[in-house]
Amino acid sequence: MDGQLQKKNVLLMLLLVLITYGIYIPVWFLNRKDTFNDLDSREKLSGGPIIFLLIIFIISAVMLIPSILFMETELGIMIDALDRIITLVGGIIILVLSFKVRRILSEHYKTNLLGVATFFFTLFYLQYTINRFLENKKVNSPIW
Repeated sequence: MDGQLQKKNVLLMLLLVLITYGIYIPVWFLNRKDTFNDLDSREKLSGGPIIFLLIIFIISAVMLIPSILFMETELGIMIDALDRIITLVGGIIILVLSFKVRRILSEHYKTNLLGVATFFFTLFYLQYTINRFLENKKVNSPIW
């Protein structure tokens, strides 16, 4: 079942998050949702929070230009305040999704992933862990 999980470069992921102004984060969850849900776990990911996260991050990215153009004005301050709220809500959703994926991977691989690492590094830690699981499976599988 976990043949669908793919190894990804964590540093490249970090670069993609920076380049896309965070939009890569919900894309990462969305692209892997079905794969995570196919793993042997009672926990499942719902698409609703991921889509909501994608929408608010796109809104935040679009608001970046007016925020810069009207930086010192009242409108700019309002846009910046709205962006802070979006960032807070988005961060909370990312944490919830990350801990849900952590539970899915922990149950499927019958191991305990680090909660502190999940909290601070979210999808980067999860992808690192997936990479490790895939490497260990490859090393332990017979060569035919």
